[in-house]
Amino acid sequence: MPRSSAAVRRAKKATASDLAVSVPPARMICDKNFSLSVKTTTDIHGDEQTHIWHIFEESMHALYRASSFGWNPQKKKTEMFHPLSRFLIAREITDPTHTGSHIIAYAIFRFEREERQDVLYCYELQVSTRARRFGLGKLLVHILSDIGVQWGMTRVMLTALKANHAALSFYKSTGFTIDESSPDFSKDSEGETRDECDYSILSRCLP
Repeated sequence: MPRSSAAVRRAKKATASDLAVSVPPARMICDKNFSLSVKTTTDIHGDEQTHIWHIFEESMHALYRASSFGWNPQKKKTEMFHPLSRFLIAREITDPTHTGSHIIAYAIFRFEREERQDVLYCYELQVSTRARRFGLGKLLVHILSDIGVQWGMTRVMLTALKANHAALSFYKSTGFTIDESSPDFSKDSEGETRDECDYSILSRCLP
């Protein structure tokens, strides 16, 4: 386990209110209004956990079943709802009171020490199928970067399955590249990238 730094230890203690400084409370995209919030695992209620899980399952079930990770709901839920997880949540505003507004997109992240660098590690970034093509994914990436900068992180990192071509294309368009720690970063004697693993570790440097 990499030794934590003072910046990571400080960031891990941040409350939802502390993190929300970098998060706009609302944003209009394509004539639709969305509310944005940050929560810790203890702030997430049962119905919210259910919605978060359903969006993940909707997008990733088939990909995980075909991957080296396999489909293990209990293990994945333990990772997603870890005590140190933080949730950046988007909801569509359908009425002034926000009553009945379900989660339609989210990012799950933690502050970690990786390869001697302080990073914001994005464990999940998911957008419900009915809310895609509005730019919510890019908005969440930009907000994650702002949070990372606020708390002194040097980059945003994540793991993506190679079979998830849409996700890889999206992350490339938002400035992510293959990180040096990724199994497929190094090249063999003939200059070809190694392809044994079915996932890549990507990163985006922060200013």
